Amino acid sequence: VLSSVLAVIIPKTMATMFVKAFSSSSITRKIVLQQRQQALFSSSSLFSSVARRSEQLVSPPKIIEPPLSFDNKMKKKYNDNNSINNTKLLHLLTIQKNELEDHIVSWGYPKYRADQIWTWIRDRGVVDVDKMKNLPKKLKNDLKLYTKKGSLTLDTELISEKDGTIKRAYRLHDGQLIESVLMGPYEDGRYTACISSQAGCAMGCVFCATGQMGFARQLSPEEIFEQAARFAAELSTEGNRLSNVVFMGMGEPMANYKNVAEAVRRITSDLGIGAGRITVSTVGVVPSIRKLTTDENFPKVRLAVSLHCATDAERTKLLPANGRYGGLDELMSSLSDYIDTTGRRITLEWALIEGQNDDATSAQQLGELLTQRFQIRRDMLHINVIPLNPTGGFGGSPSGRNSVKK
Repeated sequence: VLSSVLAVIIPKTMATMFVKAFSSSSITRKIVLQQRQQALFSSSSLFSSVARRSEQLVSPPKIIEPPLSFDNKMKKKYNDNNSINNTKLLHLLTIQKNELEDHIVSWGYPKYRADQIWTWIRDRGVVDVDKMKNLPKKLKNDLKLYTKKGSLTLDTELISEKDGTIKRAYRLHDGQLIESVLMGPYEDGRYTACISSQAGCAMGCVFCATGQMGFARQLSPEEIFEQAARFAAELSTEGNRLSNVVFMGMGEPMANYKNVAEAVRRITSDLGIGAGRITVSTVGVVPSIRKLTTDENFPKVRLAVSLHCATDAERTKLLPANGRYGGLDELMSSLSDYIDTTGRRITLEWALIEGQNDDATSAQQLGELLTQRFQIRRDMLHINVIPLNPTGGFGGSPSGRNSVKK
């Protein structure tokens, strides 16, 4: 179930992660995956098509000449060292500051011009070069020639009539689709971005629409970061600020550990969002959880785990990855070590499914698992109980109100 959709149902509650299914790499499978991605996004009954728009994808030319003002020495340096001339346009939303400075200087402009551009993008959310009022006309023209907004192309946008939640499908350079969601403002003024870490997913969770699609590929750090950067920029132009980010979009973040770690670092450094306001959700990739426990280079994010069942037999039926990573014993042991080592509280996510995990016995089993078998302190756990969002490929249904109350 797409967590972005769940977030619309319960806008003030963290949505459950959406997971996963294994797929082959054949061309036929990729086409089917893309068709399912598009169908899932466009068929959601929780959104009204208040806004649907697309951006034109402009293919950069194979060779881009250096600015005319360059002398021969500067042109040689540009052609030898500058990635722009290697079929790539600079992406304003994802370029790092030192890289921007290098390009601006190599084009023959003083370094402080890069600071001005950076301020426009990061502090004011402006990526339209014509609106960067303190830049000279020639630099604006060069930026128009050698840069673009980013690598993601907006395919579809839906806005909820209920609470204004924005749900987007972005098309990647290879045609894959990913989802991003902006939730808010909440009562305290917060805005939260829900972003994807993979195109598709390989975890195989049977109740998850994304899991039913299969896995296409990992997202790059830039593709992950840009999802948050776009929302941050748009909010800045309105006088608002992106305050939280949750990795609960398409894909399993802990199965793309290196790229997610880099994207998180960019979110904290470039967007100014504290690590404590970033949540990474996982189905329970134990090796990555253990790595995260002692990784000093990974910002101190919040960790959420899609649990849903308290016995191996039941959990493996819903989440096949449970057996792949050693079952609940390995998962709970890794979480216990994580809490003891980091001192940080974790969230356990529990999607209520009628007749499967919504009765008193399930609650008792969960309590025994946490407090008796693994003796995890209650103040170090948060159980996030949410209703199931039905999908066509899963026969289960959401729990009724009486079951939820019990």
